Amino acid sequence: MKKAIFLSLFLISNLLAVNSDDVKNWDSVGQYNRICQDSVRDLFIAQQDEGIANLYAKACLKMDKINSLIIPMVMLYKDKASRENAALYSTILFQKKMLYLALVDGVDISGIRTPKVNYILSNIFDDFVSGKFQQDAGKFVFNINGKRSELLIRDEDNIKKMVILIYDDKGKIEAIKTYW
Repeated sequence: MKKAIFLSLFLISNLLAVNSDDVKNWDSVGQYNRICQDSVRDLFIAQQDEGIANLYAKACLKMDKINSLIIPMVMLYKDKASRENAALYSTILFQKKMLYLALVDGVDISGIRTPKVNYILSNIFDDFVSGKFQQDAGKFVFNINGKRSELLIRDEDNIKKMVILIYDDKGKIEAIKTYW
């Protein structure tokens, strides 16, 4: 009886296990929330698969889970494309940390220059360090790609978080991005 239960559990866990083909299929249909999960992270770590690590990192970036970039970032080193992607991910993490220091701790980051990255937080960072913003009642207002964006700090459960509000052409909030 115990052997049957164990065998059943083993078979079910193998059927539910994530594999590389699953991740590639999810990527092809844009199911980034399925890719940026612990099971995929565990898969690329176990297999030391840079391709899956990069798909995971790109999916987490699309989901604005940029803290999840740390593990794949250190794994991406075997070829030029992997190293470039790792540099891109580390740039975004650096920009987030420096922007947080500036907003929460008052550190002057105006002298910092980083590579240009097409990511909302990176665009905000670039405009912040170059002074291309207006301050309005505790908010920093930017014009990013022709859209109004606001950056502010919110205190949630004693944790200060950076919040970016992105507005559409009609002045309605289109997206809210939160980082800490």
